[in-house]
Formats: sequence, structure tokens, C-alpha cells
Amino acid sequence: MNQIVSIEIAAGLRIHLRAMQLEDLPQIVAIEAQSHLEPWTQHAFRAEMETSLVAQPFVALRQDEIVGYIVPWFVADELQIANITVKESFRQLGVGRLLLAHALELAQQRHCRVAYLEVRDSNAAARALYASMGFVVEGVRPKYYGRAQEDAILMKKDLLEA
Repeated sequence: MNQIVSIEIAAGLRIHLRAMQLEDLPQIVAIEAQSHLEPWTQHAFRAEMETSLVAQPFVALRQDEIVGYIVPWFVADELQIANITVKESFRQLGVGRLLLAHALELAQQRHCRVAYLEVRDSNAAARALYASMGFVVEGVRPKYYGRAQEDAILMKKDLLEA
């Protein structure tokens, strides 16, 4: 995804999607640190961009400001959302929905049959978003998030029904 996708998600809020780039890392790592108890490192994001054979990470921008990002993994006929994060001041505005919708569109172009993601049990807003986009609870991974000893809810979306 090198081209830029531009969509107005709310009155006066135009968001651009493009491939994640190395120069994005300072903003991404700052958002990650503010959003997660166990944040990904700059090295982890760099590896997704430079060495992963399955990742296709991209960012959401408002002008030059990164307001969200997603790291989708395309493995065989499956999509796995490894990371999706929206900057706190841009949550509940449709940025997460836009990021996930674009990843799902890419998955369908690649003929993926199913999409998976994990979400913290306590993240009600994200769980509601995923459910509204057709994801259903597939299972629970007990104490998946080690530091907080919190369960991960495994969610699945059948892409063949879409």
C-alpha cells in the first residue's frame, strides 16, 4: 500500500492512509507508549516494515500528524491484526474503523477467508467496534496480557460471508 487513500470520516476531519515509513516511528512509538501497558518497541515496528514477510503496516494521518496505525499480517488465507492503535485524542471518531476496514479490504483482495484479532477483555470500546464490523468471540486466552494479568478475547470474522 504505497498509494495514499484519503477519506473524510467526519465533518472537517480528512484522514489519509499510507504505508508505514521509518520516519513515522517517533510518532508511532509515542502513541504506542501512551496507549499500551506493554508497548511495542521501535525495533519491533521497524522489523515489521523491513524484515517481515507477512506484515503490511500502514498509518492514518491528519495532515502530517499520525493519528493511528495498524499492523496486519497476511498469512496464507488468513488475516491477523497484530496491532491497531488510535491516538487518544482521535478515538471514537472513526479512525479505528477506517484502519480496520482498509485491512479487511486488503484481505479480501488477497482472497483471505478469515480475520483474527485479540483484544483486552477490559477494552469495551474496541470490542464494540469489532463486533459492529462483524467480528465474533472465538475464545479467550487467559492472562494473555502478562503485566496486567488480563485475558485476551480472541475474535474472528469470516470473510467469505462478506
